[in-house]
Amino acid sequence: MFTVKISKLKVRTKIGVYATENTKSQLLLVTLKFSYKVHKNKNADSIGNLKSYSEVKHFIKKYIESSRYKTLEKLIIESSKALKKKFRIQNISLEVEKPETAKKYGCLSVSVTK
Repeated sequence: MFTVKISKLKVRTKIGVYATENTKSQLLLVTLKFSYKVHKNKNADSIGNLKSYSEVKHFIKKYIESSRYKTLEKLIIESSKALKKKFRIQNISLEVEKPETAKKYGCLSVSVTK
């Protein structure tokens, strides 16, 4: 089994419980980790037998940009479902950071992980 990690992907979207958060796009940093299997009789040197990191990255970025969830928790739940369905990947871990919110609270990071 292979594990892939895409770290700190920059995505802008409107997200937040309060109306002031939903009026402008906020920067999110998304870290995605997932695993998948390559069957023994498949060539691991052929992209056709592997998961395309580029396609996964592009998909999750577009999905989050077009989402309008209020909470990071809901965003993570729905993003994970969409990734599983589209790419048939396992053991998905998503971390979403809101760096602009962290600055307001005098810390480096505010994030939710599942």
